[in-house]
Amino acid sequence: MANYSHAADNILQNLSPLTAFLKLTSLGFIIGVSVVGNLLISILLVKDKTLHRAPYYFLLDLCCSDILRSAICFPFVFNSVKNGSTWTYGTLTCKVIAFLGVLSCFHTAFMLFCISAKCCVYDYL
Repeated sequence: MANYSHAADNILQNLSPLTAFLKLTSLGFIIGVSVVGNLLISILLVKDKTLHRAPYYFLLDLCCSDILRSAICFPFVFNSVKNGSTWTYGTLTCKVIAFLGVLSCFHTAFMLFCISAKCCVYDYL
């Protein structure tokens, strides 16, 4: 297994500068759109009093979670891609960032479940 991971590192480090530029540009675009878009939706949900209901609180929670994931996890990935897909932050940071990424995915799935369960309950009442 160790030989395979070292071979993968060499393949990723030998990519052309154009490929690295395209990866970094697209990842930067994803980070920017994610933070700005979710921030705008969050501001709208907080300011508009007609949206102060349960489904929109769930949506606000999803927006805040996505902002945190984009602001905390993605910059580490961005810097890793910039360094030739090598992780320079140490084992603990790798585990923490991976945990936060997985936690964010489970949080999103749970919130979508809560939204659908809430909608189903109100449909039957």
